[in-house]
Amino acid sequence: MSVLQSSRQIPVLISFTKLMQCALLAVTLSIFYTGVTRAQERSERPALTVTVQPVHAGQMTPGFGATGNVRAWHDASVSAQTNGLRLKALYADVGDRVKAGQVLAEFEDTSSRGDLTQAQARLRQAQASLDTAKRNADRIRKIRHSGAISQSEVDQALSGEKNAMADVTAAQAALQTQIQRTSYTKLLAPSDGIISIRNAVIGAVVNPGQEIFHLVVDNRLEWQAQVSARNLMLVHEGMPVQVYLPDGRGVAGRVRQIGPTLEEQTRQGIVYVDVDPDPQLRAGMFLRGRFALAPRPGLSVPRQALVLRDGFNFVFVLKADNKVTQTKVTLGSGANNQVEVIEGLREGDRVVTQGAAFLNDQDTVRVVDQGDMGASDSPRGNASDSSQDSQAQPGADRVGN
Repeated sequence: MSVLQSSRQIPVLISFTKLMQCALLAVTLSIFYTGVTRAQERSERPALTVTVQPVHAGQMTPGFGATGNVRAWHDASVSAQTNGLRLKALYADVGDRVKAGQVLAEFEDTSSRGDLTQAQARLRQAQASLDTAKRNADRIRKIRHSGAISQSEVDQALSGEKNAMADVTAAQAALQTQIQRTSYTKLLAPSDGIISIRNAVIGAVVNPGQEIFHLVVDNRLEWQAQVSARNLMLVHEGMPVQVYLPDGRGVAGRVRQIGPTLEEQTRQGIVYVDVDPDPQLRAGMFLRGRFALAPRPGLSVPRQALVLRDGFNFVFVLKADNKVTQTKVTLGSGANNQVEVIEGLREGDRVVTQGAAFLNDQDTVRVVDQGDMGASDSPRGNASDSSQDSQAQPGADRVGN
């Protein structure tokens, strides 16, 4: 019985072994066929037209980027000093450039001028009383030793003179005070600058201390950059900075002061940058900028040579057989369409500058001059340049190590 069972199992084992052998053979043939097909496709694929440029060594200007608000370096509140007067006229508005002492607004001065007239009349009255008291005192002084008058009359005359002099002094002070109050009916600019806020309208009754205008003193603005603790160690007073307006145009500036503390939530410090005057620069803008570090030797490539794939930057290096090698690079800072390459390239390497976005590793290419590329393949080249420039931009503000 056992012999019979063994004889039945042998064909089953043989069949399973043959089945496995056939499966392995099929897999091997499939892999071989796929490899041959891909090799044929690669060999039959037409060579892409590209332009190349050698990697040059030169003086790099490293730096780092930051963002921040534009603020007035110094501003002033122009407030009313009158009590309950009606605003009669406004001579300035938001955006106007004003000079120190310029009249910005005027209040009704009828009651103020009436008070001024009364103060002037009181002074004249006090001066007349003083003249009378002086004449009386002078007469008493001449006859005081003759025995014709008593000592009490002498004391009374001299005291009257002193009181009259005090009344004149008080009247003069009251007049000066009223003159000052009358001058408050004209609101003057405290310094040169530009009006940033207007808070009142004609006809409003204004109380003392109420702000009428807000003034950016000397029209001087600063950029308050938010800088990380690491980059803050690289900043020093007088350091050159470029602040970029919304249209991409740069405005020059220099570091004036470094904030002494870091913000606890972001761990960033404030760097105060004096920026050059520019008609498009406005307080309240949120702008990006770049701090320039000391120049150093290094390698650079055009931004359009960079290809961003899987979160890494690559370039395509041309070899002797007109094939390209996809090469991973580590970037530093960038400026003027050039990006520093810290690692991955050597001086003299020829990198693809147009058409890189359409390439794969070990592709065969046809190299043409820059002018020919622009004439024949400009749409393709422009698309590649735009894509790579936008992809490479984040690496442009890193500090190279």
